[in-house]
Amino acid sequence: MASSLGTLHHLAPVLHDRFDGLSSLDEVDEVVAAWRDAVKDGSARAGAWPGFVNIPSKIGQVAAVRALAHLRREHDAARGILLAATCRGMMNTPTSALWWDVSTAPSPARAAGALLDLALDPVDPDSYGQLVRYGKVLPWAPGRSVV
Repeated sequence: MASSLGTLHHLAPVLHDRFDGLSSLDEVDEVVAAWRDAVKDGSARAGAWPGFVNIPSKIGQVAAVRALAHLRREHDAARGILLAATCRGMMNTPTSALWWDVSTAPSPARAAGALLDLALDPVDPDSYGQLVRYGKVLPWAPGRSVV
């Protein structure tokens, strides 16, 4: 479970290359650890890192799915396995209502429908290794939606 914040669109362009094209989980771990260390020592505030911790953490999460997909694509395709990050979108829950107006957001039961469709429908090869929200692939970055 990821977030639509997990795309490079939400990160300063100067930081895109740190997350784009990673081909192993170790590479993702190195980048996320470097970001964590910059937050810890205070240098992230002086750089281009966003102040909202959810953005780099979700980008790291989706980058990990993309890296794993890069390694597993052939094996998973042969077995009909879908590996994807998903975003269920904003939901109307008491917790969400503490921060945002969620009056028009779907209930958890309704939001689960798209996730169940993704899990139970035949594998869409275009969704493999991608961030999927409501059945549609969210572009990783301009011009780079495919692993």
